[in-house]
Amino acid sequence: MALASPVLTNAAVVQFYISPDGDDANPGSIDLPFATLHRAQAAVRSRLAGEIDDDVWVYLRDGVYRIESPVEFGIVDSPPPGRIVHYAAYPGERPVISGGRAIDGWTEQADGTWTTIVPGVVAGEWAFRELFVNGRRRQRARHPNSGFLNAAGPNPAPGADARHTFAFYPGDLPADTDLAGAELNMLHEWTTSRVRISSIDPLAHTLTTSEPIGATGIINSIFQTTDHPRYAVENHPALLDAPGEWYLDRATGVLTYRPMPGEFVESVEAIAPIATALVVVRGDFSDGTPVRNLSFENLAFEHCAWALPTGGYSTYQSGYYEPRVSGVEYELPAAIKFEVAENCRLFRSRVSHCGGWGVMLGAWCRDCSLIGSIVTDIAGNGVIVGEDQYRRVNGIFWVNGHWEQVAVGNQVVSNLVQDCGVELQDCAGIWAGLTDTSTIASNIVRRLPHIGISTGGFWNDNVSPCREILILDNRVEDVVTLLSDGGAVYSVGLQPDSRISGNLISGIPLPPGLSRNVGIYLDQGSTGFSIQDNGIFDIASSAFKFHWAGENQLIGNTIRMQSSTVDVYYFQSTALEDIVRIGDVVILPGESPAGCAYPVCGEAASAGLLAEHVASIYFDRDGDGVADLDDWCVERRTGDVNGDGSVNGLDIESFVQVLLGETTSSHAYCAADANSDRVVSVNDVAAFVSSVLSLP
Repeated sequence: MALASPVLTNAAVVQFYISPDGDDANPGSIDLPFATLHRAQAAVRSRLAGEIDDDVWVYLRDGVYRIESPVEFGIVDSPPPGRIVHYAAYPGERPVISGGRAIDGWTEQADGTWTTIVPGVVAGEWAFRELFVNGRRRQRARHPNSGFLNAAGPNPAPGADARHTFAFYPGDLPADTDLAGAELNMLHEWTTSRVRISSIDPLAHTLTTSEPIGATGIINSIFQTTDHPRYAVENHPALLDAPGEWYLDRATGVLTYRPMPGEFVESVEAIAPIATALVVVRGDFSDGTPVRNLSFENLAFEHCAWALPTGGYSTYQSGYYEPRVSGVEYELPAAIKFEVAENCRLFRSRVSHCGGWGVMLGAWCRDCSLIGSIVTDIAGNGVIVGEDQYRRVNGIFWVNGHWEQVAVGNQVVSNLVQDCGVELQDCAGIWAGLTDTSTIASNIVRRLPHIGISTGGFWNDNVSPCREILILDNRVEDVVTLLSDGGAVYSVGLQPDSRISGNLISGIPLPPGLSRNVGIYLDQGSTGFSIQDNGIFDIASSAFKFHWAGENQLIGNTIRMQSSTVDVYYFQSTALEDIVRIGDVVILPGESPAGCAYPVCGEAASAGLLAEHVASIYFDRDGDGVADLDDWCVERRTGDVNGDGSVNGLDIESFVQVLLGETTSSHAYCAADANSDRVVSVNDVAAFVSSVLSLP
């Protein structure tokens, strides 16, 4: 899709305007804007019903647009060939489309917690799993408060069901409650489970769940890879003991929150999601007629809900879970979803604070794209391209007779994808399943509990719709930090004429389980790849792993070894002759070649964001050069305590007020935290003075 610039004065261009302060009875002009996306969409449809000779622009003015159900676009929203309908931020502004409700009416309790009654909860009209306070995700009441516990050992008694019951160590769990109704989050080798707790036996020190732990056929026993699997318990009032934790009592509607330092009941902004999707672009599945030529630009999308599936959440891999009740979907909701769509895009936008998945370019997508955007703080997979094999068409799996529905020619280019899998830890940053000629290029993918970039859909070398996948020039770092049997780039299945090239990969720790975590991992059936000119360093296990892989070739990769005990290539049930290696360079510890620039002699030097998107992606508030969740001052940069947009001597008085506890502004508190330890104290004085005086 050719990029277009806003034209605000040309009368030939169709333009509509929306503002949170507008009115849907208005004509949608810049002076009298609409109030909602739905009203603007109706106005666009009316114009498209006639003839237009240029693009259509819908400008969203600054502010928050709250929705409780997705804005859906269909065939009637498509412009004529050669034209594009743009839904875009007004130049210089960043509107937010939020699927959340604000929660207010807080009362401070004697124990320091805050409580409020949430409307609709008792009636069963609303329940939520996520809460965001002052722009940050907060943890449901959890034990332990960080990290995980270890199960004490295999079956607690002869004949006990190893998918429902396990022993815990004395003292690991609260002794004064059976935790009935709480949620167990258990980690397996490469998958996870979330199921309800039925009871705790304090004498036998055993925990029993209401639903089976682990997906059938994948986890026959939770002890099959370790006698001490990791677990945590969530969502019970007895666990509400740390700042930032919360608990929603569905019987009474009471929400209890234990505030963080710098959060004040007078100024807190608390948001819980209610919409299960924000934007859905979907054509006609019956005949394949797509939605065409829609562009969403410079927008922010936040707060999207997901519910624990009936029967619990236990996955096969990467967020695809076992359906345990007939008719229940096996796929999590995506905040932004394109299906049966052609030449549609999400451009220079931000998708954050979402349950389920972030952005999906799904079934029957043709030439759709995600470009120059940020996807961050997502419960599951950040980005999905294509789909897996289990969607049904007229009662049969689509891959058994409906390959025309495969996603073709889609692009995920120059995005920052980070902090995904925050609730569903087996998920990936970017997951490309059964898809044809899709490109994943020039992204930064980082800070993930499991796989960075995953591709493929069949677990064997059978012919599938998956081919010509290009994974090019990505920077993948600090991934597979929690689970095992993963990699920065991971594949399964036959994928002819696919290429993994020019990627810079680093920060892969040792696995906690039996299976290795590696840089590039060709798993079961992976065949048809050319892997060339990649740079790999800071890998604790091995740079490459081949497990039941077929014929592939490696050309000119550069690997800097962390230690002499790290393998470059690890072969598991793979014939050595099937992996052709030509010209790889291995740098041993202490043996850097002359003229070699750290870390990998300049290999993959172009990996990462394209220059034209850096400015829109790096919305950097804390000045560390990276837009991320550490930029926790949502409204003000560090030092701008009085909120006037500058850091100077005028901030001193406001800083002193924060230091003395004379203000209840969370934004001021945040900006006064000059040393970024999340607590304002005398330790911030030196850093604050330095920022005011612009000292280095």
